[in-house]
Amino acid sequence: MTGTAGAGAGTAGAGVGAGAAGVSYRLVLPPGWLLLPVRDRSDAELRRLITDQYAHLPRDSAGPYIGRLADAVIDGARQARELDVIDILLPLGTPWRAPVSTSIAVAVGRDSAVPEGEVVETAAGEAWRLLLERPGQALRRVEYVWRVPDAADTLLVASFSIVGDDDPELQPIVDALTGLCDAILSTVRWERDDPTAPEATA
Repeated sequence: MTGTAGAGAGTAGAGVGAGAAGVSYRLVLPPGWLLLPVRDRSDAELRRLITDQYAHLPRDSAGPYIGRLADAVIDGARQARELDVIDILLPLGTPWRAPVSTSIAVAVGRDSAVPEGEVVETAAGEAWRLLLERPGQALRRVEYVWRVPDAADTLLVASFSIVGDDDPELQPIVDALTGLCDAILSTVRWERDDPTAPEATA
């Protein structure tokens, strides 16, 4: 799935990042994940994207869970906009709380300094990866930073936090979610790297 700058879309299998300051990216999403273009969509539009994700579930039993989840995601989207986040990627396989969960936030920034972290290879080229254990209220936080080609001092920044119960028995889930998010972010590539792909809308 592809998109144009200023629009975003996400489905199981592919996602397109919203254009910001001339920056557009693509990545591969696993089944059950959804890309929410929080910068370019209203709260009502985001709610529709979330509820559509669960159109196959019975409304009488799952409806309350879906409503609470949508409320929480929209509240997070409002806070994300204040931090200049353009997209949020969420695993929405089930509309109820898991003991450990994660999400990915994507933003565009500017900085001429060398980013912190180890250098890793992704489909978009080199990125800097920084891992922090138990930062703030999270169990783990990982940040990826790319320098945007042909855009002086412009950075694409993707970060994911793993939150939930601080139970040692859940550590394998924390590690597995870290590996999953690492795998997703390794697929990030610049939209212009695949100019022949067909366009699609959200």
